[in-house]
Amino acid sequence: MITILGVYLYILVGFISKKIFKKIDAKTLVLLSTYFLQPFLTLWGILLIPLNKDLILSPLIYLIAVFISFVITFSISFVLKDKKDRIISSIAPLIGNTGNLGIPLSYALFGDIGASVATIINLANVFFIYIFGIFFYASGEYSFKESLKKIIKIPIIWFGILALILNILGIKFSVDIMKILQMGAFASIVVQLLIFGIYVAEIKFREVNMKLSILVLVNKFIVLPFLTLLTLHFFHLNPIIKQVILLEVLTPLAVTNVNLAALFNMYPEKVAFLVIVTSVVFIGVSMIFI
Repeated sequence: MITILGVYLYILVGFISKKIFKKIDAKTLVLLSTYFLQPFLTLWGILLIPLNKDLILSPLIYLIAVFISFVITFSISFVLKDKKDRIISSIAPLIGNTGNLGIPLSYALFGDIGASVATIINLANVFFIYIFGIFFYASGEYSFKESLKKIIKIPIIWFGILALILNILGIKFSVDIMKILQMGAFASIVVQLLIFGIYVAEIKFREVNMKLSILVLVNKFIVLPFLTLLTLHFFHLNPIIKQVILLEVLTPLAVTNVNLAALFNMYPEKVAFLVIVTSVVFIGVSMIFI
């Protein structure tokens, strides 16, 4: 409980700082984190422990659970009349905050192994967002080629591939170099939490759709976790890795959902409200989980 509250403390710092100093720009921190700090985090996280079967299976299990869940979320979304609401309820619960919140929390709770698993799962989530997520938010108007270009520009993809290759080849950095990577990784973790807090402070919503909100909460905290547990049942993994996978699945909606909704005119105000709601509910769920 203390660890979770400690993580949320940095989110609160980001939130309060934005409320007090209006000129703080989250986009600047996002660029700093995405292009300069996250590569350190990715290298450090994946190189922490030797690659094994469990680590390789982690992102695959995560994606299997997500895609199976999509079949369910898409099917029950038809209780909503509005097409855009149906898309939001289907895809938003599956795009979790595995980066800004999942990695810091996994490391805080489970140490090195938690950081490694969370980092690899976050790579899988990035692919899911920029191919599957964008496709549905754009209702098919955003081409696969354009999505692929966005992925190619993201440094953590390439640093993740590099880290995986180094890990597979058994190439290890010296203790001093790992300490340097760790400094960058820790900086990235704190900055990501601050970014999340700043984004929450910037969120403005004009309308609340209770039916949509309830459906998203059901999909996020019941459908997806249940199917993840069901999927994990068929794999013999380290219990800690199972916990990390489940924790990553439970993370609240990523702010990326708001960005995509705004980009494609998919009720960004509603999506912003859902980010807040799932973030609040996650606090209680994570307390039970731990």
